[in-house]
Amino acid sequence: MSTPPGHLTAIEARVWEAYRRGERLDLSTGVPADDDPRAGAAWGADRTVRARVLARLLLQPPDAEPGHTAALRLSGARIVGALELGGARLDVYVSLIDCRVEDEIVLNVASTRTIILRNCVLAALSGRNMRVDGDLSLRSCEVAGGLRILDARVDNDLRIDDCVIGPDRHGGALHGNGLQVGADTSMDNTVFTGQVSLYGGRFGGRVTLYGSTVDRPGELAMDLGRIRVEHSLHLSVGFAVRGSIRMNDARLGGGIVLSRAVVCAEPDELLTMWRVAAEGLHMALAQPPRGRIVLANATFGTLTDAPNTWPAPGDLDLSGTRYSVLRAEQPMSVEQRVDWVERGTPEYTPQPYDQLAGVYRAAGEDEVARTVLLAKQRRRRAGLGPAGRLWGHVQDVAIGYGYRPARAFGWLIALIAVGTAVFAADPPAPLKPGEAPHWNPFWYTLDLLLPVVTLGQDAAWKPTGAGQWLAYTLILLGWVLAGAAAAGATRVLNRA
Repeated sequence: MSTPPGHLTAIEARVWEAYRRGERLDLSTGVPADDDPRAGAAWGADRTVRARVLARLLLQPPDAEPGHTAALRLSGARIVGALELGGARLDVYVSLIDCRVEDEIVLNVASTRTIILRNCVLAALSGRNMRVDGDLSLRSCEVAGGLRILDARVDNDLRIDDCVIGPDRHGGALHGNGLQVGADTSMDNTVFTGQVSLYGGRFGGRVTLYGSTVDRPGELAMDLGRIRVEHSLHLSVGFAVRGSIRMNDARLGGGIVLSRAVVCAEPDELLTMWRVAAEGLHMALAQPPRGRIVLANATFGTLTDAPNTWPAPGDLDLSGTRYSVLRAEQPMSVEQRVDWVERGTPEYTPQPYDQLAGVYRAAGEDEVARTVLLAKQRRRRAGLGPAGRLWGHVQDVAIGYGYRPARAFGWLIALIAVGTAVFAADPPAPLKPGEAPHWNPFWYTLDLLLPVVTLGQDAAWKPTGAGQWLAYTLILLGWVLAGAAAAGATRVLNRA
């Protein structure tokens, strides 16, 4: 068919002919105020096209003019009625610019080529189970009733940039569960005034939300659970969300970037990343979070953060979190890192300490790693009974739980010095006069301090008075130092 049906208006007949030639029909006036689709409800018949005419044009298309490729390219039009294309096979390029669509565009179970919507006002767009053999692009559009593209497939790029997407009656701005995108997905500088749900989505390139906002305070604002992203996910550079973000069981070939972003700004908001696996996590928020961040059992190649990234104690969960490299945008001391681990473990668990120490050790910072493990033992000690805490304090003071072995040597030198000075001033009498070895206060003190090993001095002399009490004290302290050293050595060797 090449002749327009007789029931078409003059404008619709022009659309028909432009379609056959693949040309753009521009109904704009050239006056920006008059061409703004936000005021398009007042456009008259000279700019009005019925949606059912476009549906017939696309579903029962006329033959293209010889030498032309048919396409629907329309600008500055007011489209009235619902554009029902469910289940259709559309083999042409569709582009709407500066148009106002008064009712919903329905593409459920449809198969289409590239669809471009630019600076348009839509009531809603529904494309459940649709397939786009090309790009799906919305730029500078307003969609009052949200986008529903569940289980849809876009072979190339998906772009929802510089848009305002309102909620449907269920509170969802973007329903994209099960969405598959072959290449990049950008949703930059867009305002979503409802939930964004991409649960179980598959993305072949990057996913970016630079400068975008998601507004659903007090509720789940973003559901990114079980998504698969071949490259990276960017919620950064001006990104902000009011509400919670759920990203559980997500898998990313690249990193998750939350840089200069506002998340968990309120105490009732959460960012959960249970069992997430990604090449990296970059957390450098625009302001300190007041909500709760959960990284339990997550795995990252590189974890990069900043001092103000993490919430208060009790609002961070690092249990089971694993990473190979730890970096910071600003230098962070080992004390700050230990504080980070303690904030992330409201109840003592050894894994976060061992993980942090292992990363330091892999970087060649053995002394820093020992500081972390010492902090681990001190945290563990707080949960023991009275006897365990007492023995823990002894090990800590004596040798730093085995991670400060030089401390034991220092104690030994100090005790030898005290004992040598006291016994030199007040030598004990020999047990058997004439049989005692040559008196030497240094070797006598050392013999008292060394358990098990004997140098033949302590059994040859009989101290009295204060010297006797000093001898008993040195013997006891020798056993304490030996026991602490043995416990520390066992702990360090087991860790190695």
